[in-house]
Amino acid sequence: MKRLGLILSLAVLCSVALAGVAYADEFIGGHIITGYEKIVGPYPSPFFDATKKLGRGLVNMGTAPIELIKQPITEADKADSIGEFLTGLAYGTFAGVAWTFYRELDGVYEVITFYLPSLPPAIDPPYIF
Repeated sequence: MKRLGLILSLAVLCSVALAGVAYADEFIGGHIITGYEKIVGPYPSPFFDATKKLGRGLVNMGTAPIELIKQPITEADKADSIGEFLTGLAYGTFAGVAWTFYRELDGVYEVITFYLPSLPPAIDPPYIF
């Protein structure tokens, strides 16, 4: 019974020590390489990029109408007088319609092409919020 306990405790100790070595960070060429990067690589998988692009497209398609509210408020906040405020509201309304179409089309594009290699988002900022 004592031998079995000794063997089990040595096995646990060795597995903990070896796991620590496998996940230890290294400093190579001025860059710290983590244990995750050693196993997976320095970049996320293409599946991660595809799902991120799909999610971004769905969010942009769903939140595009918020631009109709956001843009007039943004343009009116730049005003110093009542005339500039009203002009900002009018301009912001047209800008909101344009940004709504732009964000909606960008969302459709990203949903349709989510499986292709990921490019930077076509719209800046990539999300409305």
